[in-house]
Amino acid sequence: MVAILVAALAVLQLAAAAALPHHHRHPRAGHAPRAPDDSFHGVTLPLLCYDDRISDPSYRMLSTKLPSILDRAIQISSHSWEVGTLTQALLEVYNPRLAPFAYSDAAFHGALGGKIRVPTAPLEAASVAAKFLAAYDFSSAPSESGDLNSLLEGGSPRALVDGGGSLGDPCSLGPAAWLLAHFADAIGDDVGTPLATDTQYAWAVGNQLAYLQQGPRSDNGTISHREDKFEIWADQGYMIPPFLAYLGLTTNNTALLEQALDQWLLTSSALLDTNHNLYRHLNTFDTRFWATGNGWMLAGLMRVLASIKAAGGAGLGSKVAEAEDIAARVFQSLFNRLDDSDRLPNYMEETDPSLTHADSAGTTAVVGAFYRFLVLRPDLARGMKPAAERAFSGVVNKVDGEAWLTAVVDPQGTNGFLVYPGQDTRSPEGQSLLAIMWAARTAASQ
Repeated sequence: MVAILVAALAVLQLAAAAALPHHHRHPRAGHAPRAPDDSFHGVTLPLLCYDDRISDPSYRMLSTKLPSILDRAIQISSHSWEVGTLTQALLEVYNPRLAPFAYSDAAFHGALGGKIRVPTAPLEAASVAAKFLAAYDFSSAPSESGDLNSLLEGGSPRALVDGGGSLGDPCSLGPAAWLLAHFADAIGDDVGTPLATDTQYAWAVGNQLAYLQQGPRSDNGTISHREDKFEIWADQGYMIPPFLAYLGLTTNNTALLEQALDQWLLTSSALLDTNHNLYRHLNTFDTRFWATGNGWMLAGLMRVLASIKAAGGAGLGSKVAEAEDIAARVFQSLFNRLDDSDRLPNYMEETDPSLTHADSAGTTAVVGAFYRFLVLRPDLARGMKPAAERAFSGVVNKVDGEAWLTAVVDPQGTNGFLVYPGQDTRSPEGQSLLAIMWAARTAASQ
C-alpha cells in the first residue's frame, strides 16, 4: 500500500550555494559549461508517494523533504557527472520503469513514432538534460529519421559535454540523452527548452559512445577515466559501465552488456584492496580508501547488474556471481567502519583526523547501493540490513531545515577531497544521491 504525502510542492526559488574557494585544483575540478541561464530552475517536481510498509521515521522524514532536496540538486548541478547523477535520480524517483531496476521495454519504446504525450515520458529528467545539452552542435547530424539503434554505430568521437578532462564523466549523461532520443517527439514543448530531434539526440549518443571507445586503455582493456592519459578512478564505476549497460539493455545488445560488466570488473580489480575489501580512490595521486569512491563503485555495479537481469541474464551468470561476491565483501567492510554518527569516515584506515571526518554524501551512495543489492541478492545482503538502516538514519539526520545535505565532502577536490566541519559545503551529487537512496529503499519495501 502506498500513502500519498500531503505536501504543497512549489518549486523553491532559493539562493544558490556560496561558491567554494579555488586555490589549487585537482584534475577533476576542470571547468564545464552550465546551462545557458546558469540554472535549471523551472522544473516542477510532482507529488511523491511513499511506501507505508516502511515504518522507519527517517524514511518518512526523507520522503517529505525529497522534492525540496531534488530542487536543491537542480539549482546547483553544473558539471557533467553532477547532472548525470541528477538525471538518474529523477528517473529512479519519478520514472522507475525507465531505469534498470524496474525497467519496462514497453515503457521505454512506447513513445517512438507518436506525437502524443505518454504517461511514461521522463519530463523531470528530460527538462534537466535538454537544458544541459542545448549547446551541443547538432549541425552534422543525419537529417532524416531512421533506426535510432543504428546511430550508435560508427559515430564521430565527441563527448556530449565538456568533461573538464574526464573521459568517463560525460558518459553519465548518456542514458538521459538516449531517453531524449526516444521521447523528444512525445514530450514536445513540455520541458521548457527547445528540443533537438530524436535522430539528433541518438546521433549525439553514438558520438559519445565512439568517444569513449577510442579513449586511452591499459593493456588489459581497462578504459581510462581521463582523456589525456591513462588513469583509473573509482568514480568511473558509476559513469562508464552503467552507460554501456543501459545502451545494451535498451537495444538488446549483449556485447555492450558484457562490456559494461567487464569494465566494472577490470576497474574493481585495479582499485580493490583485498586485504581491507575497500576501493582506493585512484591508481595515481589519491590511493586512499575514499568513502564516495566506494559508493560510486557499488552504485554503478547495481545499475549494471539490474540491466543484465532486466535483459534476461545475457549469459553472464558466472561474471555476475563474481561481481556480487565482491560487492558483498565491500559492503560488509564498509558497514563495519560506520562511526559513532552511523556514517562512514571520508577516508578509511587513516589516522590523520582531517581525513576521517564523517561524510554524508559517500555514506548515502553506499546505503542507496545496498538497498538495490538487498533486492538483487537478499541471501548475501540480509545480515547487513541493520547496519544499513542505522546509516540511512545517520545521513537523514544530516539534512537540514533548508533541504541541504550537510557534512559532505568537497566534491570538487578543491584542496583535497575533504570534509570541512562547520563550513557550508554543498554537494550536488550528495543531494541527488539522497533521492537515489530513497528510491532504492522504497523499491525494497524494507
